[in-house]
Amino acid sequence: MPINKSAYRRYKVIDSCLRNKMKKYPTMQELVEAIQEKLDISTTPNTVEKDLKAMKLPAPDGFDAPINYDSSKRGYEYLDPDFSISGVSLNSYDIDAIKEAIEIISSIGGSRVSEKFSHAVEKMLSSVQEDLPKSDRERKIIQSESISSGRGFEHFDLFFSACRERIPVNFAHYSYTNRTFKSTTIHPIILKEFENRWYVIGYSELHNSLRTFGFDRIYSPLTIRKEFIDTPNKIKEEYLNDVYGVYPLRDGKKEMIIIHTSPLISNYFRSHKVHESQEIDIQEGGDAIITFNLVPSMELVRLFLSYGNQLVVKQPKRLVAFIEKNRD
Repeated sequence: MPINKSAYRRYKVIDSCLRNKMKKYPTMQELVEAIQEKLDISTTPNTVEKDLKAMKLPAPDGFDAPINYDSSKRGYEYLDPDFSISGVSLNSYDIDAIKEAIEIISSIGGSRVSEKFSHAVEKMLSSVQEDLPKSDRERKIIQSESISSGRGFEHFDLFFSACRERIPVNFAHYSYTNRTFKSTTIHPIILKEFENRWYVIGYSELHNSLRTFGFDRIYSPLTIRKEFIDTPNKIKEEYLNDVYGVYPLRDGKKEMIIIHTSPLISNYFRSHKVHESQEIDIQEGGDAIITFNLVPSMELVRLFLSYGNQLVVKQPKRLVAFIEKNRD
């Protein structure tokens, strides 16, 4: 559970007392008086005793504080004289960067990963946000669509752990086209979000190749005990880095893609690159010839089709034919 902010303020005072080299071995009464004086609140020895125990708890519930009571000195000490619950020094730029990260990662709220992250960061930042106005601490300045909605997102934690620990996963995969289920075992390597949908990518035993599976079509996933089958780095890099979207066309390979756009549509491509390989050559009159070095994908096809007759695919021939077949 997240640490109560009022309790954390008391922990900071206790921490300061235990680290005070000029006044070693503070007694219980001295800790109580220090808290009352510095925080201008009323407290009791019973509360401080609970605080000491809480500080000694292992992370994430406590700080693993090496607190010891020396009966001969009748006071408390840190067994490690260099220990502090505020062991990380953060400047204002660090704090701003972390706050931005919190807002961004909250877009996958609902997963155990995001909850653990938020808990850890809250504990870290609580020590440096005491002097900030409450409005500045809580004001939200980033708005994004939630990507935790939709069926299948409950599998995020399982696949995240499977990717990290290199553990195969078996599941039933539903085909929207055939309306049937097939048992599939995947050796996952990465999770990918595209247009507010989550996918897992990995070696599929069923297809004997790298494949992408949408969370929304995965049912009853279970990790299984068997040797993990890795994929050569070259194949992984091409599949992950040279594809716009998530579903490469069958037997697709990285190749030069050339399109011709109207002046209006060329503005969209100039303002937002589809891929890092994109290059634009503006023609006389404002039309543009745009090239990509990519593996053709279903998402790229849909993007091109969305511009209607203001975008024409020139090559490769196979992609030209595929687009014409799927136009209207």
